[in-house]
Amino acid sequence: MAATIYAFVKICEKIKYAEDLVAGKLFMNQIRRFKEYKDEVGELRGDEYEGIVALFQPNKVGMIKIGDKIIPSNELAAPIVIQMDHVLNKNAFCLYSLNSSGFDSISAETLTEFKRTVEIHEACFGLGNYCVAILNAQEFIKRCQIAIKKVGLSGNLGLVKYFNERNFHGYLPEKYHGYQKRGIFEHQREYRVLIDTEKPNPDHFILEIGDLTDIIQLTTPKEFNEQLSFKLPQ
Repeated sequence: MAATIYAFVKICEKIKYAEDLVAGKLFMNQIRRFKEYKDEVGELRGDEYEGIVALFQPNKVGMIKIGDKIIPSNELAAPIVIQMDHVLNKNAFCLYSLNSSGFDSISAETLTEFKRTVEIHEACFGLGNYCVAILNAQEFIKRCQIAIKKVGLSGNLGLVKYFNERNFHGYLPEKYHGYQKRGIFEHQREYRVLIDTEKPNPDHFILEIGDLTDIIQLTTPKEFNEQLSFKLPQ
């Protein structure tokens, strides 16, 4: 069952970044930047596995041959991660999504657990003090799609898929390239807008989707969670 998306949240370090989003300016960094980014505390924005297309566990690999040198699997200190430029060169705009993933149905007995799962995870508070809540997810998606088409670029949008990096072995599904992250990031419940600028030396890109004042609320991550509530149909 496909997850239902109720809203999006963007946590920003600076008020300027929040104001730009309200104005409809989506600052999109290359996926490569997230691969290279080093977080000072914990794992927030940076992920050395970004752009992954395959992961091979040492205990499931017979050997590796590089030129004339052979490396036995028992000498491998970590999994083999395969990343591709065509994925790393794409530009991404990342959001926290409030979605129903993990719940096939919601009842009075599961409502508290559902809210706890959907609300902004405290581990994400370190991303910044400014919270831009996008209250009409479908309208936001629609405006992004229109803007991507208007600038004539290849792009798509979707939820990030999470995999268990401790036991996954093999190639990841190609249709999710750019949308795959390790399970340790699952609490981020990420949604991405991805575009391919097809430039020889790609850099950041700003996708302008138009003023979002009508579907946005500015707050803080903590205040957002305090104000968030769900009610079941009567």
